[in-house]
Amino acid sequence: MKSIYIVACLILIAASSCRKVKTEQDFPEIKNKLETQQDGWTAEKIEQIAKQKRDSIRIADSLAGNTGGGGNPLANKKNLLIAYVEVNNRAFKNVTCFLNDEGKPVIDLAWVFAPNINIDPSTKKVKVTYNRQVQGLINKGYIRYVQSKGIKVGMTLLGNHDAAGFRNFRNLAEATEFAQHVAIEIRRLGLDAIDFDDEYSESPAYANNESFVMVVSEVKRLLPDKFVHCYIYGGAGSSSYLGKRMGDVADAGSSAYYPETPSPGSAGFPIGKLIPSTKPFSGGGYPEATLRSLMQQGYKGIMMFDFNMFPNDYLERLRGYVKGVKEQNVVEIQGCVDRRENDDVNM
Repeated sequence: MKSIYIVACLILIAASSCRKVKTEQDFPEIKNKLETQQDGWTAEKIEQIAKQKRDSIRIADSLAGNTGGGGNPLANKKNLLIAYVEVNNRAFKNVTCFLNDEGKPVIDLAWVFAPNINIDPSTKKVKVTYNRQVQGLINKGYIRYVQSKGIKVGMTLLGNHDAAGFRNFRNLAEATEFAQHVAIEIRRLGLDAIDFDDEYSESPAYANNESFVMVVSEVKRLLPDKFVHCYIYGGAGSSSYLGKRMGDVADAGSSAYYPETPSPGSAGFPIGKLIPSTKPFSGGGYPEATLRSLMQQGYKGIMMFDFNMFPNDYLERLRGYVKGVKEQNVVEIQGCVDRRENDDVNM
């Protein structure tokens, strides 16, 4: 019996050695789980989850002696390196292709840029909408794939040429209903962060100066464990609600011009919650020395808009950022980068 067992093992080993090993899996292999489906999500459920999260954070902060932010690792982290990926024609998985000497990703947060907000013709209410490329990325499982590599993932909400706008909520009830809808989308997709970009929306007569901060306040209330970022653009800079400005309710803010460093106090943000905006792969970057100086001044991190690998010297450009922001080296995973520019790159 023992000899038969040994022979069987040898046969299995031989078979294994002859089999072709697939080293590069189709991206990605992690599919969306059942909870990413729309069914079962209600305003009542999202309010209940929010209360549970707030209670858990409060207990954790109390035990750790923190003053807040215990449930949101990005809110307390410094020297963030953030990538905005225009997923209509840029490969989202490229954010996973660059590691430091310890084998950890150099990108801390990757934004899916960008789902839209639109007026639902049937309900006349504001809803989050996904074009073909964004929905394809979701269906393919790229969110979970990138997260599995140790990178946080969030989505930007962008106006889309109708009256759906962050300045256009007339009262708290409207703002809360929209915030509940946003919170459902973030939770069902398993995202780590939410970003607001007040561009391309119409400005109807009922647009008001309280709306934007009111909406973001409600989103933060419902997503206390998520990172909430806002572009300091459009109504974000002037909006206030119950004496609070955007910097009082959001975790971080950035300029909408590249390169640009927002001044401390912009939209009420202290320097430790401000993130300078750059486009290093599209002609709007900062040199390494400037990045290092910004970190020494106390800025929270640096964002790289339009993260792409189109320039031939993309690795050198990124190396200056990783060195300037994190004082780390960067290594590219061979065979990982997808330099294609087409509408189906994330499908």
